[in-house]
Parts: sequence; C-alpha cells; structure tokens
Amino acid sequence: MIRGCLVVAALLLVSGCGGADDSAGSGGPFSCSVTLPGTAGGSAVLALCVDAVGGTQQDVANNRQQCTQQGNAFALALCPHAGAAGGCRESQGGTQITTWYYADMTAEGTKSLCEGLAQFAPSGLTIEFVLP
Repeated sequence: MIRGCLVVAALLLVSGCGGADDSAGSGGPFSCSVTLPGTAGGSAVLALCVDAVGGTQQDVANNRQQCTQQGNAFALALCPHAGAAGGCRESQGGTQITTWYYADMTAEGTKSLCEGLAQFAPSGLTIEFVLP
C-alpha cells in the first residue's frame, strides 16, 4: 500500500514539469525525496526520490512548494543513487523525470513497475527502467 501511494505522490509531484513556457529559463536539475520513519525508533529510510532535468525555473518553484508542503525534502540536485534499486525514467520533449526506488524495492520489482507504467503512457511519453 505504501509503495502505491509513493508512486502516485511522485507522479503528482512532477505533473507540471515541462509544461511551462521555456522562455522562463532553465531551472536546472531538482529533486524531491520521500522518507519513511525508521522502525523501533531507528533512522528514517529513503523510500523514493524523484528528480527532473530540463524543467523551467517555474517548474522548480512549483515543485519545491508542492514537495515541501507534503513534508518531503526538496533539493537543487539529482537524487542519490546509493541504495537505489533502480528507477523509472520518463522522457518527453526536453524534460527527463526519473523516479528512483529504495527501501524494500528490488531491481526486478522496479523494472516490472516501469514496464507496467510504460504500457499506459500517453503518446509522446517514453518510460524506461534505468539502473543507478
């Protein structure tokens, strides 16, 4: 259940990327990380991180606000690859969005998820599995 919610959260987070007028200037890479509370008082665990390359400055501002309002961590950098099982990379036009999966995900599970999402992608949107 948590995994499904995280996927939906990631898709909602980046839904505005690439839609703004490119005359607003490049916003550079940015990311939003979702952590889960640690068990038995342990440290929080990185569960999901979404990064974007090719967005505009307005995309950065919109996603920063949405990410932090949801209690997640926003950064002007790509997601860390250490501990990632893999990611689903969405490409459309000049924008690339990658959702990286950590915690209890495996490379096989992530690949299967990406392939499933690719079957329902709208025309012009490519979704592929990538390794860290």
